[in-house]
Amino acid sequence: MKNLEDELVSEESLQSGITVTLIKNQLDKAGGFFARVKSRLATVKAALGLIAKKNKGIDTSAIKTGLELYNDEVIDLLSMGYAVKILDIGVLQIKHRGAVKDKNEAMTLSNFTVEFTPSAAVSEAVKNLKVDAVLEVMNEPEIKSLMDLWRQESDGKITIGRPFQVLGQNLKLDTGIDEVFFVPLTASGADDLDEENWIRAASNAVFRNKPSELNIYASDNLESGKKYRLLLRMWKGKDDNPKAFEISTKSDIFEAVNA
Repeated sequence: MKNLEDELVSEESLQSGITVTLIKNQLDKAGGFFARVKSRLATVKAALGLIAKKNKGIDTSAIKTGLELYNDEVIDLLSMGYAVKILDIGVLQIKHRGAVKDKNEAMTLSNFTVEFTPSAAVSEAVKNLKVDAVLEVMNEPEIKSLMDLWRQESDGKITIGRPFQVLGQNLKLDTGIDEVFFVPLTASGADDLDEENWIRAASNAVFRNKPSELNIYASDNLESGKKYRLLLRMWKGKDDNPKAFEISTKSDIFEAVNA
């Protein structure tokens, strides 16, 4: 079994800053950009690995169990309508956006969302982060639609193991380094951020590769009835470091179905 302390690749990886991607603003005649921040995801395992490194002999298994129990209670409290304070990290609050016609409609509202408000300590911690790389992108990739080519339908369903069409802009992949994933949704309907649960498309899955259209075979490992997003991970860089910067785009949610 992998030791929790080994979850961190190296101490140096903790010192890296953030990457800023500059996206060309097509509406700005002066040539301006949108700035998008990219940071790496630190999992619970990584945090436990840090605890183990800094506190020799501590029982990280007990901490993990406590965190899992706390996680469940936070979700339960949110489902009861409470705002929840997360230690000295911040507050999760229930929100609803959109116009309401009258009191009767207000009594039947649905589609509430959760927003996070960081604490002063968290805001201060990230205020002066180091930017260690800037990538300028003139044309950002965008997925606009998916169509199941096997059934010739654009109904939010993709047939497992069969081809589907991706339409959009700036989609052409460098098949040597770019990656295609199927990202599952969690029980709460959010994207699963744990890459270990992502399903990678086969290396030969892409059989049409154009800037405005991709044709891809859906993975045989998708589960019927489960929902996913298609994620295209594109890498930019130079010859000596072709994976210096990552640009990714996701599709709308689709459901995997059997042929």
